[in-house]
Amino acid sequence: MKKFVLLLTLVMLAVIGLQAQPYMITATNYASGFFGVVADENGQPLSVGSTIHLIWDAAGDGMDDPSTQAGSMGLPTDDDLLMGSGQIGVTGGAPSAGTFVLPGSAAEAGGWCYLRAFHAATPIQGSYYSESVSLYTIPAMASPTIYGIQFPAAMTKVLGDIAPVTVSLTPRNPPISIPAAGGNFRYTLELHNATTLPIAFDLWIDMVLPDGSVYGPIITRANLNLPGQTTLTRAMTQAIPAGAPAGLYLYRCHIGDQHAGQVLHEDAFPFQKLGTSSNQGWAANEIGWEVTGWEDNLSWLAIPEVFFLSAPYPNPFNPATQLQFGLPQSSEVRIDVYNILGSRVTTLLHKNLDAGYHTLTWDAGQIASGLYLVQMKAGGFIYTEKALLLK
Repeated sequence: MKKFVLLLTLVMLAVIGLQAQPYMITATNYASGFFGVVADENGQPLSVGSTIHLIWDAAGDGMDDPSTQAGSMGLPTDDDLLMGSGQIGVTGGAPSAGTFVLPGSAAEAGGWCYLRAFHAATPIQGSYYSESVSLYTIPAMASPTIYGIQFPAAMTKVLGDIAPVTVSLTPRNPPISIPAAGGNFRYTLELHNATTLPIAFDLWIDMVLPDGSVYGPIITRANLNLPGQTTLTRAMTQAIPAGAPAGLYLYRCHIGDQHAGQVLHEDAFPFQKLGTSSNQGWAANEIGWEVTGWEDNLSWLAIPEVFFLSAPYPNPFNPATQLQFGLPQSSEVRIDVYNILGSRVTTLLHKNLDAGYHTLTWDAGQIASGLYLVQMKAGGFIYTEKALLLK
């Protein structure tokens, strides 16, 4: 794999109270290919002139989404601070060396640093990017070193992309350091469906180990169905065994189609293990890596503010589709299907239901193709949605 030269120009942070100091960043192009941007979203080497940002994660809680504001596309947001930027000089390879500015407020013992690489000289909405994570230290020397600049094999994130369902991980009391004897850390996992339709997906959690390999998934929840305009929150705890190797980890949660390897959205944060004191628990069966908190309080608890019936999903469909409806109070609900002539074809539901979000499946396997009207009566209101059956 060819090397490219990464030039990180000095960027002085004009922030009152920060005493910026220049330091060096170095990375080595190992034959394993773990270091550096390997490819763009199409599996090709990054183009000359593609932008690199060096970012300090002041809170140690993982990368925040980059800015999508006009004129500042891709710049860090929230607690993340830009320490330097540059462009790729030669396609392929790994970062060689460059200079960045460390904020004076950075912890003396070191902290978390990221490289964010864009497949564009001037990042714009819709362009692809990827992110590394590394740990820097500040020894008693003039030029501290950052090791472990590690990118995914190909770019998968899109600047400004808004997924229909998102996941966020918020660690408690970052940055996280696990002692050699093992321990655990806590975090909040939040799922949010911004659409009005229920969305089905898989959720799985894994982690990138200090050697760059992926361990897991350590927890999988398949075929989750999140109602529209609903947020699900879980207080999670992750155990780390004594046998886990020392070094930097990246803890990741993905949602999408796990079997097909398609990711709708993902989030991650780093943690460090300070040593190892045992070989127990370091095994493929995830012994010692237990995750708890997901099964607590499985009820959705969400109550809609108004009666509603969402459009069928999928639509058109063959032969089954899902209908989501909401009740702000306990009500008698009747859902009928009519053809375009106004004749009732079938009654899908007629019963009293509690307040909340509800999902109903219509299997039209014995019904001819055509356009149908799905009508819900509840709380003195009538709601109608169109459904197209194509066989």
